[in-house]
Amino acid sequence: ELKNGRLAMIAFGGAITQAALTGNGFPWLFAQRSNCGASLASGVRPASKQFTARSSPAVAMRAEGSGYKMSKSVPFLPVSPALEGYVGEEDGFDPMGFSLAIDIRWLREAELKHGRVCMLATVGWIATDLGMRVPGEAFQVSTIQAHDAMVKFGSMTQMLCWIGYAELFGYLAIIKMMEGETDRVPGDFGLRWLYPKDEQGQYEMQMKELRNGRLAMLAFSGIATAGVLTGKPWPFFAMRPETRCSAAPALGGGATLCGGLQQQGARGTSVAARALERSASLPFLPKPKNLEGLVGEEQGFDPIGFAEDVDPKWLREAELKHGRVCMVATVGFFSQQYITFPGFEPTPDALQAVYTAPPGAMAALLFLAGYIESASYGGKLTMLDMFEGDRVPGDFNFGAGFLKGKSDKEVYDMKLKELNNGRLAMLAFAGMVHHNIVVKGPLFPLFPDGWTGPGPWTATSMQGGINEAGGMWGNV
Repeated sequence: ELKNGRLAMIAFGGAITQAALTGNGFPWLFAQRSNCGASLASGVRPASKQFTARSSPAVAMRAEGSGYKMSKSVPFLPVSPALEGYVGEEDGFDPMGFSLAIDIRWLREAELKHGRVCMLATVGWIATDLGMRVPGEAFQVSTIQAHDAMVKFGSMTQMLCWIGYAELFGYLAIIKMMEGETDRVPGDFGLRWLYPKDEQGQYEMQMKELRNGRLAMLAFSGIATAGVLTGKPWPFFAMRPETRCSAAPALGGGATLCGGLQQQGARGTSVAARALERSASLPFLPKPKNLEGLVGEEQGFDPIGFAEDVDPKWLREAELKHGRVCMVATVGFFSQQYITFPGFEPTPDALQAVYTAPPGAMAALLFLAGYIESASYGGKLTMLDMFEGDRVPGDFNFGAGFLKGKSDKEVYDMKLKELNNGRLAMLAFAGMVHHNIVVKGPLFPLFPDGWTGPGPWTATSMQGGINEAGGMWGNV
């Protein structure tokens, strides 16, 4: 009696709080008063929008006669109506009711992303514990020690930079989806390797990915906890000695990110149908605007949407110019290690050439670049007057003789190759510069002898080079 009384006092206080906050009767969560009597209905609107009813629902969220349906996965709680139309709705899993307070699309995007990461992390943890290692002395550590070792080695910073770059595209995909500019569904990045063609097979694969992701999130948290508590490799309590395998794991063998979600209403139509046009190069983003008439418009590459606010001709002019410069720069960056012009100091690390080059040569280079930049446009340097007449972006009447006698299709293909190669060269040159900064040396060998890792990032070396160059030039 004493214990039950104590429990009842807490329960009654909680009941009053729930009733005041939700305005509903027991069991409060997921339910609101029905218009017909005291029964409960699951017609609560999600925070973002009310999902439209489907013509042929696989699982009815409203139980006829009872007013609401209990969750299949958590049978003592009602189903959240916000799950209607999403893969896994039949499981009815949302015990905390997050989907009633936060947009279900954002929640499912986060769930799939965490599930995919944890599936990879679980396989990676077990593979590492079984002895698989990346070649190199710095990587010969246990799974538990790996994080701190990689922070000390300096590779963690590199990983975060590249993951952040990839995350930027995910952010753009979510924003465009939430704003209604694309019919993308949460988790869909357009990857269709080993993806079934029939609708039922697609739904089943999406369901497997969702459930396996949920299991992987629980599994990885358990693996990390058991590993720290026992201090042993997987399976933690086994006494078999650790062995190392020199075989490299097969990446991507049979695995696929199948896109995750598909609204239930679309299951009656072709999955390939698209109500809104998507970008051909980034299928999880809408087709960019204002690219009509430009070479490469069919690729639809403008993830940030610059062409919506800036003159597309001016953007294409800048893109082609940077691409051409980087195509030349990649060749020069590579050749710097093996070729030295007369009167110049041999400098294998191309990043240091700016400091070792004779001052007169640097001044001549800057003057020549400035002259070409100003003379190419006849004094018209702004986007307001640069394209007066019928001038085409990137056309300086240089090398036009190579296009004579070619058909329109051949000319278009050549321009498209230049555009694509220029984009690749910009990425390649950025990677070369990044490599030399990390290894503090030339481009080759990729990993210098005795290299102990990138270490922490500082601006000391660059500042020192500038000061040293300034002192050298001052003496001259």
